[in-house]
Amino acid sequence: MNSMRHAIASAALEPASLTAEAAEQSFCFAESFIGFGGHFPGYPILPAILQVLLAQWVAEQLCGHSLEFMALERAKFTRELHPGEQILVKVVLREATDLLRYRVELFSGPDKAASFSLAFNPGEHS
Repeated sequence: MNSMRHAIASAALEPASLTAEAAEQSFCFAESFIGFGGHFPGYPILPAILQVLLAQWVAEQLCGHSLEFMALERAKFTRELHPGEQILVKVVLREATDLLRYRVELFSGPDKAASFSLAFNPGEHS
């Protein structure tokens, strides 16, 4: 998992833009990105699980520590994401009670590629 997190960090185009309850960050993955391996040979697309991990990465920057994933809700993956595309990840904190809940949107240019909600255990984790 650490190698995947390193690969994601290396694909960031700039530091995350942070406010009190929202964050956004842009990424661009080369065709050699480990996450494209096997998904799919000759037609690489960014797997949905890695889109979720991108959102977690940005949410962790917003809260300042690593998060323990608890749930993925209302997921819609509406556009394929390919090597070389600039991907904008937007994360907004919706609730901070027993769980931290974030609303997420991913864009490629003006096109929304995915939207979903994530829930995390709010405690600090390594």
